[in-house]
Amino acid sequence: MHTLFLDAPFTGDVSLSSSVLDYLQSKKVTRVGLYASVQFCSQLEKVYAQLASAGVEVVTSKADRTHVVGQLLGCDSDLASLNLTAAQHESIEAYVYVGDGKFHPLALVYAQKDLETTQVKEVVCADPMTNQMSIMSVDVIKGILRKYRASLMKFLSCSRVGVIVTVKPGQEHLKAALTIEKKFPDKKFYFFVDDNVSFGQLENFPFIETWVNTACPRVGFDDQEKFERGVINLNDAFLAAKLVSKTSLMMKV
Repeated sequence: MHTLFLDAPFTGDVSLSSSVLDYLQSKKVTRVGLYASVQFCSQLEKVYAQLASAGVEVVTSKADRTHVVGQLLGCDSDLASLNLTAAQHESIEAYVYVGDGKFHPLALVYAQKDLETTQVKEVVCADPMTNQMSIMSVDVIKGILRKYRASLMKFLSCSRVGVIVTVKPGQEHLKAALTIEKKFPDKKFYFFVDDNVSFGQLENFPFIETWVNTACPRVGFDDQEKFERGVINLNDAFLAAKLVSKTSLMMKV
């Protein structure tokens, strides 16, 4: 079956409210990282003009798997996938996200989790649908990062690991998942393949000591509380020992 994906651009006004501009001015912000969900990307000209008029410089990028500059995918939660260097991130004083909901802007908070710093840049969320502003900071993910660190440590010490693999297009990583057995020959891996991650079925496998997620990487963070025995993402499994020893925000909170 052929599938055609089409953008559904927002047809209303896309601009920053006075509360957003006033907030940036009150914080004396002169350089922001600007991103938006795809339906708002085609109308960011006014936002650029508003920021320029306020004396605020814009830094943005074309993230992996996107087709327009400034588009943000909620599942890409690291600076590398945003195609931002650590130096570019450091030059940014705050992020501005144009869009609704929390899933996408949370990606900008998570993207900073591995940096060797405790200074996470705020994400100023500007919702064109309601014309409301909200702020996201590291406080919203501190509890999640504590659980994730515990899951990393449990993975290193356990002997029986369940690997979750989805067949969903764009999230299927079975070949990559199978390589984990070579990296950790002392562990026994059990592979669970499905079209969706069925959290309610996990407790049916009590012999599993911890889980490795190969689907959307946000499952490994946002859904920590759904895994009684802990879960980490596949990429972090390969780097677990290094991550635990790092002095990054993930290890400090």
